[in-house]
Amino acid sequence: MSKVVNIGRGIRQATSYGKRMERLSNRIFGEVVRPTDSRSMKIVRMFSKEPYEQDDWRSVSYFPNQPMFHYLTKLLRMHGIYRDEHQDFRDEQNRLKTIAGKVIRPVIGEGKRAKLRGGKK
Repeated sequence: MSKVVNIGRGIRQATSYGKRMERLSNRIFGEVVRPTDSRSMKIVRMFSKEPYEQDDWRSVSYFPNQPMFHYLTKLLRMHGIYRDEHQDFRDEQNRLKTIAGKVIRPVIGEGKRAKLRGGKK
C-alpha cells in the first residue's frame, strides 16, 4: 500500500516524468494541458461551451409547413381575401405580353411533347 502512495506522490512532483504524466492526464480528461494565464483560460472556457446555436432555449426548432401555407395563400387569393401584390404584378405582365402577341400559347394537346409523339392529326 505504501508503494501506491509513493507512485502517486511521484507523479505530482516537479520531475520531468511527473510533468509528462500530468500533461498526459490533462490531455486524456480534456483539461488544459499546460498551465496558462487567466486571459488564455477565458478563451478555453469560451471554446469549451456548447455553441450558441445549439442552446435549446435560444434556437427555434419549429419550422412551418411551407407547402400548406403556400396553398392556403393561393386559396385565399382566389377568394379575394388575401392580396399578393407580387403575383398580381406577374399576372398583369403576362396579360400584357399575351395582348401584345409576345407569348404564343399552344392549344392543349398540341405542345412540344405532343409533337414528339406525333400529336393530333
